[in-house]
Amino acid sequence: MKSRELFKIKLENYRPLLWYGDTVFGRYASIKNLLGSQFGREFANVLAEPSVMDGENGVRYGVWYAENVEEYRSFDKLGPEEQEQAANQLSGILEKVTAFADQLLQSGETSHKQMGEILHLAFRVPGYESIYWGNGQVILVLWGFVSDELSKKSFSLRDALSRFRPQVTPPEPPTKVTPPPVPEIGTTGITGDVKEPVVTPPPIPEKNKEINKNVEEHEKDIKITDETTTVTKDVKVKKASRWRFWWGKWWKRLLWILLALLLLLLLFFLLNNSRCGGSTGRDETTHISTNPVPGRDQDRSGDRDRQNPVPPVRREQIPETPLPINRDDVRPMPGDTLQRPIVGNRLNVIINRDNTIEEFLEDFNARYADQAQVVYCDTLANLLQVQFATDDIVVWKERLQKLTGVRMVFTEGVFGAEVIPDEPGFKDADESYYFKLIRAFQGWDVTMGREDVVVAVIDNAFDLEHEELKGQCVNPWNIMTNSPDVNTYGGTQRHGTHVASLVVGAINGVGVSGIAPGCKVMPIQVGVEDGSMPTSAIIKGFLYALKQGVQVISISIGSNPREGTDQLPWDVQEQIGQTTFVEEGMFWNELYVYAEECGVLVVECAGNENILTVVDPMKRSDKVLYVGAVGVNAEPAWFSNFGKYVSICAPGMSIYNAIPDNKYDFLQGTSMSTPIVAGAAALLFSLGDDVKFTDVKEALVKTAIPLPGNGVRKQIGNLLQVDKAMAYLQKNNPLLADPCTRKIDSLEREIERLKKQLNQH
Repeated sequence: MKSRELFKIKLENYRPLLWYGDTVFGRYASIKNLLGSQFGREFANVLAEPSVMDGENGVRYGVWYAENVEEYRSFDKLGPEEQEQAANQLSGILEKVTAFADQLLQSGETSHKQMGEILHLAFRVPGYESIYWGNGQVILVLWGFVSDELSKKSFSLRDALSRFRPQVTPPEPPTKVTPPPVPEIGTTGITGDVKEPVVTPPPIPEKNKEINKNVEEHEKDIKITDETTTVTKDVKVKKASRWRFWWGKWWKRLLWILLALLLLLLLFFLLNNSRCGGSTGRDETTHISTNPVPGRDQDRSGDRDRQNPVPPVRREQIPETPLPINRDDVRPMPGDTLQRPIVGNRLNVIINRDNTIEEFLEDFNARYADQAQVVYCDTLANLLQVQFATDDIVVWKERLQKLTGVRMVFTEGVFGAEVIPDEPGFKDADESYYFKLIRAFQGWDVTMGREDVVVAVIDNAFDLEHEELKGQCVNPWNIMTNSPDVNTYGGTQRHGTHVASLVVGAINGVGVSGIAPGCKVMPIQVGVEDGSMPTSAIIKGFLYALKQGVQVISISIGSNPREGTDQLPWDVQEQIGQTTFVEEGMFWNELYVYAEECGVLVVECAGNENILTVVDPMKRSDKVLYVGAVGVNAEPAWFSNFGKYVSICAPGMSIYNAIPDNKYDFLQGTSMSTPIVAGAAALLFSLGDDVKFTDVKEALVKTAIPLPGNGVRKQIGNLLQVDKAMAYLQKNNPLLADPCTRKIDSLEREIERLKKQLNQH
């Protein structure tokens, strides 16, 4: 019998669920075949056949087809008795399909697991409007879709049906079902049977039988009942032999004797060390003085110092983890009119590529080993950090610049998260206004992202257990501990969690999602408990991201000039950008050039001081996509930094998203507008494997729209438009515009992913 149109609706308020970059409803044939082969016709027909088409003015429609459509009515038009019948039937189907999907997920076969994931997604619906009933058969439309209007609280089909089933007899425990052949992903073919393994217990060796017979008089029988099979087993327990009895009695005594001997040896060592004048108290490899001073260890006589000079530091002794910031050492650089905070007793030294770190250390040890320490080394950046007396930073900068192989020397800045304090009035704002302002939902009609597109977020701290970030993160790394253990210090640091969720927050029915929920984020923690982030840690995190092969790096970090800097004339601010922290600005630009060579797009916040970006040495490069901020009406945010390098803007006021401990809140700042742009960039990278960072950057900037009434007052770039950027990229790359080519690319990526999984096993 021919299928006819059952249901049609505009999709402007609905979006499809994706599985590995493809729509779930696009797997209709595979799902129908699987349900039919496993459960029969009733289950095969529970999902109406979908079709998506373009109407006038770019409006997209969804149409669902079924047989005998004249017999079906929507759920809201059914009487109470029919609603209960429909709910009962659909609940029974849902329970069996869910159990079957769970069984597939637990299978060892990759294709079975994938079909299990698809089945779970297929039975997600946006509301009661998805349920139709007629002639004793329930059918679902709009399956595999979610509604933008229900983003605050997901519609749960199981929970919704339960209210129509006040008294339900608990079903009998389901019998184990052998999964049938499941379709290969992307086809409607059959991969083969999945069979439950039959485990045959090994035969008891004859030697063991004899042993059991010889010790029979020392055994006792214990009956154990298996509750699931009611099979009684005999378990034999041997009595302990005399040897085991002696050992069980004396081994604790031997341990106590050994412990007493160790304590005596330790006491002897301490007493002897005290009589010899005490320890030097200095372990070059692990313990670094927080404030070494010239002529340290002066408690000894001058003769002893000459007899026992400070040993030269060797490369292998230098820690590779940046030191945390001691707030007592934070002060402005002498002569800096903007009073930007730096660590007053440390300097970063960059070694020429033509020279080696060992050459520098040889010169340093010969001159200053007794006056300063090398406390950190980053071989990838050819960077060393030297620590000395706090008040001598100008002198030490001149000294270090003269040593062998030194290319530049710059300060260890103290960076903070670029957030403006929230205001009570923001609580009335639409929690998802920023999605609409940048046309993200329209962009999602093309793609919601691919999981092989990764955005690195360099920030102070992250809560990876948050419901928005679970399953969304890859290769997290804590630079300050040199480990994957990222954290939020008990929830005190909120910034990184909010930023990361704005990029890839999951679509899970709570809170709001990220701009690219189908992509992944790489959280790189560079902050400590008070939220401060040293220059050296940010550099190391940046290089870590490049080494991991990400497509986008998002940085919502900035320096903190003194209050009142925004009152300085713009020409004075420009001069400050040209004459202060020059070496540091040069180094950052070199890092950004290196990122371009790696094919990585760097997206960075403009800052929140209402000043020219060039005042900050991190923000003086034309290689970076610096992001300004606008408000709910697309007006320039009063706090946003600006200038010739700021080429795009995005919403940055009253931005609602995740904070630690599964909570949500409004934050504002260019820190928020930056991950929004980074997420948009990830969506563009998801359009195809051949997309280059230059193409993405051009598409984002050229399709952004001018701000109303901005004029030349404040250069913060034009407003991001996600769907227009996608269309621009597709128009200028014919391969991306062809849906068949995109499908082939998707299948090729899936094949490669499966090959990798097979190689891993």
